[in-house]
Amino acid sequence: MEPTASIIAKLIFSVILITSLGSFVFLMYRRIKVLFAARPIDRFDRIGERIKGVLVYYLGQRRILDPKHIGAGVMHAFIFWGFLAVSINSLHLIGRAYFPGFHLPLFGPEGILGAPYIFLRDVFEVLVLVMVLVAGFRRTVLRPERITLSWDAALILGLIGTLMATDFIANGAIVAAGHSTGEAYSFMAAFVGSVFQSMQIGSAALGILHSAAWWIHMISLLFFLAYLPISKHFHVITSVFNVFFRNLNPSALPHMDLEDENLENFGASQIEHLDWKDILDIYTCTECGRCQDACPAYATQKPLSPKKVNEEMRHHLFEKTPFLLQMVDQKNGNGDLPEFEGPALVGEVIQDDTIWSCTTCKACEEACPLFIEFIDRFVEMRRSLVLEESRFPSELTAIFKNLENAGNPWGVAPDDRELWTEGLDIPKIRNIEGEVEYLIFVGCAGAFDQKNQLTLQSLCKILNTAGVNYAILGKEETCTGDSARRAGNEYLYQMMAEQNIETLNSKSFKKVITSCPHCYNTIRNEYPQLGGEYQVVHHTEVIAELLREGKIHLAKPINKTVTFHDSCYLGRHNGIYDAPRDILRKIPGLRLEEMPRSRNKGFCCGAGGARMWMDESKPRVNQNRVDEAATETNATLVSTACPFCSTMIDDGITETGREERMETKDIAVLVAEALQE
Repeated sequence: MEPTASIIAKLIFSVILITSLGSFVFLMYRRIKVLFAARPIDRFDRIGERIKGVLVYYLGQRRILDPKHIGAGVMHAFIFWGFLAVSINSLHLIGRAYFPGFHLPLFGPEGILGAPYIFLRDVFEVLVLVMVLVAGFRRTVLRPERITLSWDAALILGLIGTLMATDFIANGAIVAAGHSTGEAYSFMAAFVGSVFQSMQIGSAALGILHSAAWWIHMISLLFFLAYLPISKHFHVITSVFNVFFRNLNPSALPHMDLEDENLENFGASQIEHLDWKDILDIYTCTECGRCQDACPAYATQKPLSPKKVNEEMRHHLFEKTPFLLQMVDQKNGNGDLPEFEGPALVGEVIQDDTIWSCTTCKACEEACPLFIEFIDRFVEMRRSLVLEESRFPSELTAIFKNLENAGNPWGVAPDDRELWTEGLDIPKIRNIEGEVEYLIFVGCAGAFDQKNQLTLQSLCKILNTAGVNYAILGKEETCTGDSARRAGNEYLYQMMAEQNIETLNSKSFKKVITSCPHCYNTIRNEYPQLGGEYQVVHHTEVIAELLREGKIHLAKPINKTVTFHDSCYLGRHNGIYDAPRDILRKIPGLRLEEMPRSRNKGFCCGAGGARMWMDESKPRVNQNRVDEAATETNATLVSTACPFCSTMIDDGITETGREERMETKDIAVLVAEALQE
């Protein structure tokens, strides 16, 4: 029962096969060539870790199987695994068009892998067919908000379902006709074959049925292959590379060498100003909507959906592809480059309000199964707006001026950085000879904001009680530049960072303590880009260690129910989840109750990405978070470990009229209150 037994049939199939492969190669060439129009970056380090990621996240589908989306995750995983399993079968079918009974070594009827593979193939084909039906029902009937309905998705699901069904029919016809092949090991072929036999279909009709199923299967497969590079399902090909080339230091923004005389643009105003991994990300987006579900800006009706940003960038990228291909040719000395007459990336494809809505909380990146990176793109677009066009929210004008002139966003005189220490036994490093164990980087909020001054005073009280050797920089300190950098003002950030690095390098200490996760992230992950290498710990890590070592003891009870708000820059950006909770559980009388959105699924306070200094329309992110704490827990106390979060949660409590029954306190303050002196 060979569907291409005749020379004419072989010729027809050969034309279809060559056309499909030729189209695939041509379209893939264009897609890959576009990457060379983008900014180069190095993602070829730590190869072993990258390979491990492919095994865990690509083949193992670890992020797809997120418990929050377990139903859709299982559906997608089975379709993916089934597609891989059926790929071997597809090679067999193509080979049999020319060589009857063709099979890969060890996969034949008598091969050691033959019978096991056919059984597993059947299992996965059944699962895939069922999952395709589930996916169709979910998209057309259940219609979750995060899913975008499209004919493209319907076509792909239809093609996948067709491949499974035609394989069953073709193999069942072989068994029903009594041919002795490897399909004797197939339980689905036996089942379908028995159905055909019960229908008393003759051998000639079975031959026609087999041939028809084979041709439909192969045409569907080869159309699928040719169509993939222009489909949103291009991720079938690109996802393995996206996982392999994922950012292994995702908490540091891309470094901009401001001294490079060949630097032609500052940030990304055009899509070719992004790096090639950004373009790969745009190709790879599956439009699953998990990023949108996690985004605090989208949840509070801001003009930002990470999924929509990817969609709009992909449409723009495809529209601009001919120009980008010409750009690559021009770089190689082939011809002149005409002007692109389409829309600009920044301001037209992606609106300014969308760009400024991002809080850089990383929830979208944490949710993405394929490690698509969003924050770097938003900051690159902000850099373009700030450095090239001086176009940014009006509130940032004063912030930038204050940071530049006074070294803090409030514009308070730098000499006032030590006022919070008056009357307290807090050593200054300039007065100390020799090395200290810990240098506290106080931060602007700790130095100037009254509520957060209490956090630093409490931390110092704890360290004094434990007999820790520490000191502060005091008025020698300036802002780390976190807000400036995330607002796109790379010049200002580097100026402040270099000043701090020079100061820190002149001091003798083992570790830096910060109470601000933004300071923590900047000094730990971003100062190394400018030559500042330091061992940095967060104050919750230090306090947790002191408790474990028995250097401090908590005896005074705090009889309240508390919920802990995870700072995005402490948690998702730097993986510190346990230390704060370990501390809270050791405070006598305190009962810890988690919010539904906690740990790596925590919800932003709304202050990150320089949003702390910008106006926000209602509904506000911080109010959304306070509503959750108030309605989803029994807590009367919201504990924080970040000055930005503390301010935003405190404001949210006041704005929602809950100040009579709720309050917020930093973990250090609670520990100081419970401390046995």
